[in-house]
Amino acid sequence: MDVLVVALYLRFVCAVFAVDLSHIETFVQENRYCLKQRYRPLYHISAAHAWTNHPSAFVYYKRQYHIFYQYHPYNGAWGPISWGHVVSDNLVDWTFYPPALIPGELYDKHGCLSGSAIAHNGYLVLFYTGNAVSENATLQTQNVAISTDGIVFQKYIYNPVVRDGAFGAEDSRNPKVWRFRNVWYMLLTNTREGVGRLLLYTSMDLFNWKLNGTLALSLGDTGYAWESPDLIEIDGQHVLMLCLQGVPSDGFRFKNLYQTGYIVTNFNYVNGQFDDLEVSTATFTELDHGHDFYAPKTVLAVDGRRLLIGWLGMWESHFKESKHGWASMLTIVREMKLTPQGRLQMPPVREVAELRTEILEDAWYNPGEAFYAGTRTFELIVSTAKVFYDVAVIFEWDGDQQYTVGYSADRGHIIVDRGGVDGLRRADWAPNDKLKLRIFVDYSSIEVFCGSGDVVFSSRVYPKKNIRVKISGESQLHVVQYKLRRSVGYDSKLRKYLKEHVLERA
Repeated sequence: MDVLVVALYLRFVCAVFAVDLSHIETFVQENRYCLKQRYRPLYHISAAHAWTNHPSAFVYYKRQYHIFYQYHPYNGAWGPISWGHVVSDNLVDWTFYPPALIPGELYDKHGCLSGSAIAHNGYLVLFYTGNAVSENATLQTQNVAISTDGIVFQKYIYNPVVRDGAFGAEDSRNPKVWRFRNVWYMLLTNTREGVGRLLLYTSMDLFNWKLNGTLALSLGDTGYAWESPDLIEIDGQHVLMLCLQGVPSDGFRFKNLYQTGYIVTNFNYVNGQFDDLEVSTATFTELDHGHDFYAPKTVLAVDGRRLLIGWLGMWESHFKESKHGWASMLTIVREMKLTPQGRLQMPPVREVAELRTEILEDAWYNPGEAFYAGTRTFELIVSTAKVFYDVAVIFEWDGDQQYTVGYSADRGHIIVDRGGVDGLRRADWAPNDKLKLRIFVDYSSIEVFCGSGDVVFSSRVYPKKNIRVKISGESQLHVVQYKLRRSVGYDSKLRKYLKEHVLERA
């Protein structure tokens, strides 16, 4: 069944039968005050209120970028998950849209878990995992929803499109769908008896799926569960991204509760298998070395860049903001590049420069010197040509709280430390001719980009007052500080359109 036929049928269903638009009515009535809650970021995506966790999908549709994210709209804690929705023309200014998916059907009554999105024949098609719990058993199925305008989505009447967990799996989730030539492919992770699997399905029409087999299997050192798969191509190389649960820490590797990383490989479309894939801790490289990063999604931009956004959070973390009625956020959008050595770089997208409103600092600082940031939403660019000296940038607040970014030339590594028992993170890094750090602070988050995105750290922090920036180490540092503006919010014209053209005509 072609997506065009299905979309026309769903348009008929929406016109003839009552469609639940209560979530759109709630969206229209939301109070802008919620964007002024304590610790809330200005230029990072977070739900207008209540809980956010990892992105659900990232897609380019009708000349706009759409990001969907896991969203529980009732309080600052995880619960039955909907899909929140923001839209942008330029990758930095994001407008809230009504939730795209809300749980309610028998197959997704306990949550619409993350998946992927595609633009096809003028329609925006979402693939997601329906979560249903009954008598202490969890059933996870794969489902489809379609939109003709990128605002209102209708679930496919014949959902689920993949009903049973293959091989008797307890968990089967997070469908990643893409097309190669005339065939649609779906990656799906599943877990059975503590063993993670990566499965491949194929389809000719997006609605009838056939299991092709297992692409990868846990070798025992990659945890008890896998999720959020993605397969992308950069410069002719395939990159498989996975999230692993249950991997024990190994020195400064795998320090977080769950891990997000990648393996450079080659997928053979002729036989539907990887030519040389081994999923093990020896081949798995972490994407982000900070305290708070998980389950990213990617999109191929209109200009050919591969872009990524992830969850700036981690499960079982303490979110101080939850008592204020909201929790968590996404990272800024990053560009993905692959070096000749097979290492991923993730610099921030160049469009973030559009957030700059004024220069607050542009000077050389000696070790021991400091200045006050004057704002809690800024970009700091720190550089020196003296790569053979140790240097550090220390962010201090509230008397005894700090976040340190430190480079050790002798040891060839860089660290961040936010204090506490588990505050230290470290990654190998040895710049050749120039040391450069780009650091983004946004009320309750810090993202550190080393060099050209060779190493990235993402962390949550909670300064209550003005931040003091102190230079330490053995060398002068050149510091440029930009104040950054708000870039996430509501659009009054969209609200008016929804009220007049969707709600009043429903």
